[in-house]
Parts: sequence; C-alpha cells; structure tokens
Amino acid sequence: MGCGGQDDDARKEAIDEHKHDQLNKQKEGKGHWKGELSSNSESAVKADRGEIHDAHEDISELQKQTSEEHQKDHEHGK
Repeated sequence: MGCGGQDDDARKEAIDEHKHDQLNKQKEGKGHWKGELSSNSESAVKADRGEIHDAHEDISELQKQTSEEHQKDHEHGK
C-alpha cells in the first residue's frame, strides 16, 4: 500500500469540489478567490497585501492543515 493513498484521494476530491464550486460561481458572476486552491506562497502574498477578508476562517483553515500535516508526519514516523 502506498504512503498516503487515501489522503491523496481525499485531497484530490476536495480540490475537485472547490474547483467545481469556483467555476459555477464564476459563471454566475459570484466568483471569488479560494484559498483552498492556492499554494502556500500565493496565500502568503495575498495575506501580505492585506487581501484576505475573512481572516478568522483563513486562520482556522491553516490551523487545520497544520494539524493534519503534523498528524501525517507523526503517523509516518517523521
């Protein structure tokens, strides 16, 4: 069994959902930036520019990602 197979599948599924949601909103004229689809550096630049409007939600998402990465590292003996 490959390392992180289920995690990779779940991440791909989540990204696909965000992409689909973003495309639908753009078609409706309601498009907005989705941090879930950005790289860490894109998120950092946006934060540095003060372009993040829902900081509480973004911080919660970053904390969740950090926790998940820490748990993955712990499970894989890193």
